[in-house]
Amino acid sequence: MHLMEQTRAKRADRVVFYATRLTTQSAQNILIAALFVVSGTGSHVALDLSSLFLATLLPSLCFGFLGGAVVDRIGPARGFAFGAILRLLVVAAGAFFIGSERSVWVIAFAFSTASQVFYPAELALVRTIQSDATRRAHSVLVVLQYAGQGLGMLVLAPVLYLLGGPGAMLAGAAVGLVLASALSITLWVRMRRTEAVAVVSSRQAFTFGETVRFFRTQARARYALVVTTFKVVVSRGLVVALPLYLQHDLRVGRDATALLFVPGVIGAVIGVAWCSRTVTLERTRETMRLALLGMMVAMLALSLFDGGLGVVMQLSRIGPIVHLDSRQDVSYFVALPVAFLLGLSLSGAIIGARVALTETAPLGQQARVFAVQETITEAFLLLPLLAAGLAVQFAGPRVLLAAIGGAATIAFLVMERSDRRRVGEPQMAIAALDSAVV
Repeated sequence: MHLMEQTRAKRADRVVFYATRLTTQSAQNILIAALFVVSGTGSHVALDLSSLFLATLLPSLCFGFLGGAVVDRIGPARGFAFGAILRLLVVAAGAFFIGSERSVWVIAFAFSTASQVFYPAELALVRTIQSDATRRAHSVLVVLQYAGQGLGMLVLAPVLYLLGGPGAMLAGAAVGLVLASALSITLWVRMRRTEAVAVVSSRQAFTFGETVRFFRTQARARYALVVTTFKVVVSRGLVVALPLYLQHDLRVGRDATALLFVPGVIGAVIGVAWCSRTVTLERTRETMRLALLGMMVAMLALSLFDGGLGVVMQLSRIGPIVHLDSRQDVSYFVALPVAFLLGLSLSGAIIGARVALTETAPLGQQARVFAVQETITEAFLLLPLLAAGLAVQFAGPRVLLAAIGGAATIAFLVMERSDRRRVGEPQMAIAALDSAVV
């Protein structure tokens, strides 16, 4: 009977945890939509969006390590509730003065600062919430992230905007975060006797020597750093480049543009379903490898492949093919499967990397490990994001997409070489031992 009660309690904890995830994701995306409305209506859209991303990136560089240390010090469940309350306070205050580009910077910076506590606490809880199948927990979190994005940005945000503009959107986000804060506090109370509230000493929590050694000695953790970095580079690069790419390169109507998202959604769903069933610790490396390869191919295809395909089609001398409206039709023809590949790759990248870190990071360091991963990822994004807006504004979106694809290619080749060297070292040691014996 006691075992059955424990099972029911853990199931209830998961329900509260996932409900918090959906609620906070919906509210967060209402906030993002409001910030986009204010910053995306100027004369230099790409530069304004890059600036907005920069405001969300800087807190991770400044406070990421500190946020992870705080969570390990007070415990993941308590840190989860504390971070949710901080995010609520930021949005509630921001609802009173949003309306200028400067206010967008302030709100984005403050919200991202609060997220430096909430984000590592949420991921550190996975080990406790569903220790028997962390891949399933991370897959559910990704599904709820997508669902929250759709509900917040595509359903609730437009309604709130029609009701009262950006101010109403921030008020709606604040209401969602009130509910998320209540749920996170409930979870903290429910889990107060588990390892989710276990704390470490201040001396342990605010030192990062063990965390650095973890990344130095764990090959999967290093691969997770690379893959998550490119996952964020690709997703944010697309947000900056996509508006101009759709307008100047594809030159298609709204219906055709909306159709492009269908294969992307299908790819994401298939990726999550596959990862939730098959990704174990032993298979995370292969999953991350395929995801990095998929992102590389997708970026290069969007930037380069359709031009070469157009030439081949013109040289084919096949009537129906030759008479296609070359650039526009070929670009759209390439974009459809690329959207599917991107959805598949991005899902595999995030789930594979998170499972690798959750399964290998020691308890008491989980929050710091995810905080360090996030900080390093954002550090690699600083200069690219500063240049992304300029590249798109003055050189066109294809230049940015080609740069991302080229960087992913270099990273893939470096990781492949590292794998061969890692495999070769034991073989060299065995050969040397054989020689010594002879």
